[in-house]
Amino acid sequence: MASAAAVFAGKAIATSIITNIVNKAFDYLKDSHKAGGLKSARERLERLLPQIQVVFDAVDTEEIRGQSNALDGWLWQLRDAVEEAEDAVDELEYYRLEEEEVKRQDNNKVRGSVSKYKRKVIQGLNRAFNTGSLERLRNSVTTLDGVAAGVERFLQVLSHLNNDMMKKHKQDVEFRNSRQTSSLSRGPLLGREEERKVIVQWLTKPESGAGDNIAVFSLVGIGGIGKTALAQDVCNARDVKDRFDFVIWVCVSHDFDIQALTRKILEDMTGREAPMVSLNALQKELKERLSSKTFLLVLDDVWNDERYQDWANFLCPLRCGKKGSKILLTTRVQLVADVAARAVQGERTLQVECHSLALSGLEETDLLLLLNRHAFFGVNPDDYRNLQQISKKMVNKLSGSPLAGKVLGGLLNGNKDSSTWNRILDSGVHNAQQGSEGIMTVLRLSYQHLATHLQVCFRYCSLFHKGYEFTKKELVYLWMGSGLIQPLVDDTIQLEDIGMEYLDTLSRKSFFDIKTEPHDSRIIKCCLYDEYYEEKFVMHDLLHELARSVSASECTRVDLNFSGCIPKTVRHICIHMINPTVVEQISHAKRLRTLLMHFEDQHEADQVHMLSEVLGVARSLRVLSIITNSQ
Repeated sequence: MASAAAVFAGKAIATSIITNIVNKAFDYLKDSHKAGGLKSARERLERLLPQIQVVFDAVDTEEIRGQSNALDGWLWQLRDAVEEAEDAVDELEYYRLEEEEVKRQDNNKVRGSVSKYKRKVIQGLNRAFNTGSLERLRNSVTTLDGVAAGVERFLQVLSHLNNDMMKKHKQDVEFRNSRQTSSLSRGPLLGREEERKVIVQWLTKPESGAGDNIAVFSLVGIGGIGKTALAQDVCNARDVKDRFDFVIWVCVSHDFDIQALTRKILEDMTGREAPMVSLNALQKELKERLSSKTFLLVLDDVWNDERYQDWANFLCPLRCGKKGSKILLTTRVQLVADVAARAVQGERTLQVECHSLALSGLEETDLLLLLNRHAFFGVNPDDYRNLQQISKKMVNKLSGSPLAGKVLGGLLNGNKDSSTWNRILDSGVHNAQQGSEGIMTVLRLSYQHLATHLQVCFRYCSLFHKGYEFTKKELVYLWMGSGLIQPLVDDTIQLEDIGMEYLDTLSRKSFFDIKTEPHDSRIIKCCLYDEYYEEKFVMHDLLHELARSVSASECTRVDLNFSGCIPKTVRHICIHMINPTVVEQISHAKRLRTLLMHFEDQHEADQVHMLSEVLGVARSLRVLSIITNSQ
């Protein structure tokens, strides 16, 4: 079985990036004898790019993950070739900028003899280096051409995998169907008393003054945090049911299809299958049924954070409900709540009352009750006092996730052996899997929903330790230095501003929480600026585990808990521990782009040895941060 490395490699590059690098490369080579024989290579690359895109698209859907070791290896070769060409272009770009600076200084009237001599030496050295850089660029283009030619073989591999891909597609459909929800609760809700009180009060409070006839309340949080369970409990509350003529439940998921959603609403209201007619006919029927009626519409698991016009069209018949009608929405993405609120507001001059509530994890006491409810289902918990002590230790590793408690409890229920429970406790409860409903399986849906450039930046954050709090500029500068931020066509927009938008988007999509209280603990420091920013960003523990699981071949964190191997494909490393094994492994990491080192107890000789080993091979290094215990 191939590892998931193919996905990491494919999602870190794109045909647009290759096109940009090739164009820049030939701009440098066109006036040089070094370009000899490369015209055919350029034509071949341009012909192969659409085929490469086909492979990237297949990798992006993850339908071929684990299907081909050869494809896995080829994608990493392609990424290596692209990054080597990118490094060669950057090297020439550096010399070009330095030459421009020398010319600028030459235009200065005041010149000292030492300064002139120094400039002549620099220009002579640059000419020599420039010649070597052009040769490096030529070789990198030749290598890229050779690797790209292998795509034709993998198009055949993809065709042979069609049957497997169809099976995978069927499994995906079955998995998504298994995630369909209803208004019926699976059991009494544990915890969430305050959140429940806030939502019920908002839903049932009497209307007063002017305003629209529909408003929205959004529950926002990561997968498995309990949004659906809370919504189910609220909409089944007696005072809520008595407040509305209709309480309607629709599971939306990824496909925000207006016609399908309207049909689901009608089916929930009438209890029978809606006719397969046009959207116009469906909306007219819904408008008629809602006229002069109050309703609560629960939209569960919503993902549409981009298509504002779809929201506007979807809401049209709902506006015909009686004043006081409400929408309760659950989503993993704050942007969804924002877009829904904006669509509800529409063109109205009066402010529509819309709220959102970010759900945090359950309190440990409530989570322990939930875990034990599932772990000891069907037996008397008092007969297993020893296991109850182990479950108490497990709870503080669940990061407040009700889903983690349910899945882990179900896994433990089938085995009452203390050695098994201790093994699961030591191995990491986030890996608990019960059928197709694993913790990482659910969270990975959020990751897959991200754009490629955001996935790359999210994976990078696995370098930080759990609970690490960083400033906005700190992370953005690291992304910039490592080459993870894609410049826009509009070159007037700075990379820093683009990176800030990346982080804002990931935060609005619930991948980061924002903390405003000051906190001075710091493991990785960025020496590129001295400003103090009170606003800090932190990643939920389970999302940190997700970042680690999807970045295994690309990012490595070496600390006291590290016991694995550093993959040769690694691009970014954070090191907190030095031993001979680590030094040996890192000496083979020739494609490093980020190296963050924190020396605490190591001797200076060990530090120097580690640095010499790394810097001797890591020619592509772009970010180097060294923190010692003397600082």
